[in-house]
Amino acid sequence: MRTEVLLIDEIWMAELPTPFGNIAVAATRAGLMRIAFSDEDRSDLRRELAPIGVPRDDPDALAPALSWLRAAISNGPSGPPPPCDLRLVQTTFARDVLAAIDDVPPGETISYAELAFAAGHPRAVRAAAHVCARNPLPVVIGCHRIVRSDGTIGRYRGGTPLKAHLLSLEAAGRPLSTSDSHR
Repeated sequence: MRTEVLLIDEIWMAELPTPFGNIAVAATRAGLMRIAFSDEDRSDLRRELAPIGVPRDDPDALAPALSWLRAAISNGPSGPPPPCDLRLVQTTFARDVLAAIDDVPPGETISYAELAFAAGHPRAVRAAAHVCARNPLPVVIGCHRIVRSDGTIGRYRGGTPLKAHLLSLEAAGRPLSTSDSHR
């Protein structure tokens, strides 16, 4: 008989109050795993994380990540984003799309069609938009930089006002830093 060993990771969680509502942040030792906005049910979030481990509230363990996010939303951080743990992203297609999002420089935007092309799937515009909408790490992986083909900003998981705010910060020359640390 074959025995399967299930490795459970420690997951830390914390809430970050912002002018745009509370943001839940979850991370493992490997990095940020999930950012959830105020309209996302915290019970659903805990169920989503359950295959990786049992989340426990520990703001101290997340202090550097919370500080980076607070700065990113307030006026732009001064350093690279925290590392990310992308184990919740289970398909190659979704990883391709997230990598293409991450390649969009701060202060620039691209359309969903351009995103699909950049991800290597030019005919999968709607599917790329779906991945963008389900980005587990918004703000860190800059899905706010993806706009509609007509140039309007479109919707955002954290709300259109937050998306407009992040784009405005970047356009004003206080860009969110990017890093390959979360790939």
